[in-house]
Amino acid sequence: MIYNILENSDAVSGVTLKNSPNSSTLLLDRADGKGRMTFHTLFPGLTLAFIFVNAPVWPESDENSDLKPLLINYCVSGRSELLLDDGSYIYLKENDFCVSEQTAQKEYIFPTRQYQGIKIYFDLPLLLQSCGELLKSFSLDLPTLEENYCGNHKTYINEADSELENIFQNLWRLSERPSAFHLQIYTLELLHRLLNMEIRPPKTCGFYTETQVEIAKRAAQILSDDLRQHIPVRQIAERFSVSETSLKNYFRGVYGQNISTWLRELRMNEAARLLSDTKRLIAEISEQVGYSNQGKFAAVFKKQFGLSPLEYRRSKNLGNI
Repeated sequence: MIYNILENSDAVSGVTLKNSPNSSTLLLDRADGKGRMTFHTLFPGLTLAFIFVNAPVWPESDENSDLKPLLINYCVSGRSELLLDDGSYIYLKENDFCVSEQTAQKEYIFPTRQYQGIKIYFDLPLLLQSCGELLKSFSLDLPTLEENYCGNHKTYINEADSELENIFQNLWRLSERPSAFHLQIYTLELLHRLLNMEIRPPKTCGFYTETQVEIAKRAAQILSDDLRQHIPVRQIAERFSVSETSLKNYFRGVYGQNISTWLRELRMNEAARLLSDTKRLIAEISEQVGYSNQGKFAAVFKKQFGLSPLEYRRSKNLGNI
């Protein structure tokens, strides 16, 4: 199955497959960003991938959307959105994990443009056939794991507890200098933990409908179209016929931040770009990103970047010499 997944992905525009003796890597290179997924087959039927993305989306092939491997995902940093085959959306934030029989449809979406994570693919028939005795010796009943986590809703999502987090972080530390032996050991430890831990109720707030996601994204577009404007959240909520509280909840679900924090960071990042890439006066930049009071702008900017706007511009100019 993993061979088919890789070959299907290689046929997607902007994605290239590179094979090496010990791993395979999918490289994303598009105008809107780059990324890589490096795959290590640990046992026949069990493959672990390390994911690094600096892009808003990673396109998925239609053929892969039809495959149904058992999957474990873990978010190291950033935020990931997946549209599942039942029309629901799920979101993984830092230290969230999910166990799923459902695959992403059309594309993987990264609302914050940044994502690092781990994905483990299980081809259960092949794994049970090739490694049945090994799994039995470690008391790893994978059909039971599948039933426990996916029996009711096909996808289970929750925050990793301290023990799970430690195992995932041990795996992540091998992302740049992988050791086949330690990847195998930590993955077996992960499966043992998942099978023997008390399963907490899933984090239902991780699931959103298409309408809720669309409202959040359209609100973000309205707020970011002209950063000079200060549009009340209430006004946007009325436009979409939802309560202000509902809009804030949808937005936090999609972007992982409340609206005011997200908008402040957007303004500061745009100001940093203008300070670095243009020669506009700081007063002009302040107004461009929605601050009529230059002193307040400077204070917020310094809190965000640790430098005043003028110091930031000077540091960037020195770096370009």
